[in-house]
Amino acid sequence: MKFVYSKKRVGDLSLNVVETQSERPTLVMLHGVTRRWQTFLPVANAFALRHRLMLIDLRGHGDSDRAQGYAVTDYVDDVCNLIHDHIPGPVALYGHSLGAMTVAGVATRLGRHVSAIIMEDPPLETMGARIGHTPLLNYFTGVSQFAGSTLHTGHLARQLGDVTFRDPDSGNELRVGDTRDDAQLRFAASCLKRLDPAVFAPILLSQWLLDYNIDEVFSGLKCPSLLLQADYNAGGMLTDQDARHVCALNADIMRVRFDGVAHGIHWTASQQLLNAALPFLESVHR
Repeated sequence: MKFVYSKKRVGDLSLNVVETQSERPTLVMLHGVTRRWQTFLPVANAFALRHRLMLIDLRGHGDSDRAQGYAVTDYVDDVCNLIHDHIPGPVALYGHSLGAMTVAGVATRLGRHVSAIIMEDPPLETMGARIGHTPLLNYFTGVSQFAGSTLHTGHLARQLGDVTFRDPDSGNELRVGDTRDDAQLRFAASCLKRLDPAVFAPILLSQWLLDYNIDEVFSGLKCPSLLLQADYNAGGMLTDQDARHVCALNADIMRVRFDGVAHGIHWTASQQLLNAALPFLESVHR
């Protein structure tokens, strides 16, 4: 599989876009907060068999431009403009975490221009009204110090692994290095080196979901939508309560749960994820 690298203008920003060359339908893939397009390498080959891929570094991430705003709606604006200006015809969307929130917002706004979406463990209110009651606020506070770091990747990975954060409900203190292996730590460190520190501001101020109305977004989806839910007790971010709520809003949302699997399903349960995602996408091919 050959990747073609380009920069595409979206308003005042230039976004880093990596594409495969194909006449097949386009699948746009959006990573989670603090990550970059390479997070999808474990599953990209499988998706490329039936799609032209566009993997995007979101604003402030990877090799894309830094920006003024980093609420979820800012990312939604960028992707809507990118699709409008650069992708003719129907497009399918895949997003992890922040990317999952973004593809839902894009699909609601663009309507029939989107043929299907896959949402991998969107945090919903876990990073909204409830963030202060989860370990995430403490976690993001701890790792935010490394955004834009010039440290050697290996040294940064070791420092990142030593960051501790607290679960406000249980009072238990966790160490980042105990929640992922050394290879994942090194990749996370390499992503943080390319991250605008301002990305953390709306998260830490509980303003990440400003103007993003979950009920309006999910009830407004008009295309087949696959919701992939990690196990909250194993490190997932989507709670059963939130998952049930959005599914009740819209009969077009199909839910698949991954018991015992943490937030990054595409990393830790790649084949299981593909077993759900590929037949879903086949069902909407035109």
